[in-house]
Amino acid sequence: MITVPDLRDADPGVFTRHAQRWTYLAGRIAGRGRELADHLAALTDWQGTAGDSARANLAEQHRKLTDVAEHLGGIPPVLTSVGDRLTQVQQRLHEAIGMAEDNALHIQPDGTVRATDFAPQGGDRLAAKLTTVVRFLLREATIADEEAAAALRGLTPHATGFAPAAGGAPGTTASGAMPARGTAPAEVKRWWDSLTPQEQEAQLLAHPDQLGALDGIPAVYRDRANRVVLDTQRSALDTERAALAAKPHRSDDENHRLDDIDGKLRGLDAVTGRLNVAPSAARLQPYLLGISTDGNGRAIVAMGNPDTATNVATFVPGTGAKLATCRGDLERADTMALAARKSGSPSTSVITWVGYDAPQSIVPQAAEDRFADGAKQDLERFQDGLRATHEGAPSHNTVIGHSYGTTVVGITARDEGLNADDVVFVASPGVGVENARGLHLVGVSPDQVGQHVHATVAQHDPIRVAAGSHGPAPTGDDFGGTTFASNPGAAGPWYELGWNPSVHSQYWDPGNRALDNMGNIIAGKPTS
Repeated sequence: MITVPDLRDADPGVFTRHAQRWTYLAGRIAGRGRELADHLAALTDWQGTAGDSARANLAEQHRKLTDVAEHLGGIPPVLTSVGDRLTQVQQRLHEAIGMAEDNALHIQPDGTVRATDFAPQGGDRLAAKLTTVVRFLLREATIADEEAAAALRGLTPHATGFAPAAGGAPGTTASGAMPARGTAPAEVKRWWDSLTPQEQEAQLLAHPDQLGALDGIPAVYRDRANRVVLDTQRSALDTERAALAAKPHRSDDENHRLDDIDGKLRGLDAVTGRLNVAPSAARLQPYLLGISTDGNGRAIVAMGNPDTATNVATFVPGTGAKLATCRGDLERADTMALAARKSGSPSTSVITWVGYDAPQSIVPQAAEDRFADGAKQDLERFQDGLRATHEGAPSHNTVIGHSYGTTVVGITARDEGLNADDVVFVASPGVGVENARGLHLVGVSPDQVGQHVHATVAQHDPIRVAAGSHGPAPTGDDFGGTTFASNPGAAGPWYELGWNPSVHSQYWDPGNRALDNMGNIIAGKPTS
């Protein structure tokens, strides 16, 4: 059901603008069909088997173009009609809103109108009448929207060539049902490759939420699916927020939920903003590989295409990571991609993986393994997915953890195995093992793992105090890994024993040796 904010703030003109674009597209396709008919007519004198085959092929292509143009031509009238209907209903709603405001009445998102303490005599009667009017308008808008959606659903599968076969349902394929989430990425990739291009597009059209969450689906298709999911989830949050904000009195739980929604909307804004940045040498083409507003919210965004890049890195942030605060983690991915380029990487993809529910407090949550245990299967499967979808020669894959993120990476490598050539531990409280030999990297010999484990910690980072909470520090001499340099950071005050909390987040600052070294590791170069 459309709400008052939905209708009040809608832009019905968008339907007219899109109708014009569909009219243009239908005309272009119809024109191509006429050109093909002219070519077909010119082949009438071509005799023999080859001529018959050519004419049959061109005739079939002409039929398809004509069918597509016909169905596309049906879209603009639907859009124009719903735009006109919504414009009229919206105008009447604005009149009702004006009357309510003039009489100190409050209109709730569901259309209920109530008299406030400042309403004139007879306000309750007027509120009851306006409730009837507003709810009628919302029903009219909802009916217009649903009828247009139904009409478009009937047109677009045919217009794009993705109509179901006889007896089939939209989104079904001859190659079997979509694999369940959690299916091995290699199996998902085999299923995807078994589909025709039309079947793949049908899956995108029918099941973007399921497709976007599957490891083993190529990045370009996963990105398309998740952009649809992002818009859907934003709309749902906007609607819920409007309903909560309209309440004159809210419980503590409702206020907490409102704060949670506002944070997630900020996170979606950050993701959307990055997706809308034009690609450049400094900021690669982004791919949305995962998005969710469940729990603390999740965002998985690749800077550069991981399916085609020579060097691919996955960045796992730590305590405090969530959708609401992902902007900084996205910026760090951009920073590392640029650092790798400066280190000689011919093509790079760096992925921010806020793909788990991270601890949100240093004490007690960051001291617990349960968050890493909850993440390890998802991270393992994600890394397997990067291998399954990569094109050409295998890429050089690195997994980088920061703070508690190093614990996630370490426990994943310990318990599940990690499909990566190198791992990087930045400012670690411990990685769940006593020695680098306890980490399993797929394809790396156990006696060589230490050469592929890299760690750093700044001199004044207070994480040094927490080292040991998840095992010994991976920068220790006995751990068996390789350490690399970071800038020490400014010392903290004497009463903090010289520890400076801000240093914990400075590893990605321009000029920090840690950033240069991370770029080297991603690019497969030595560190210093």
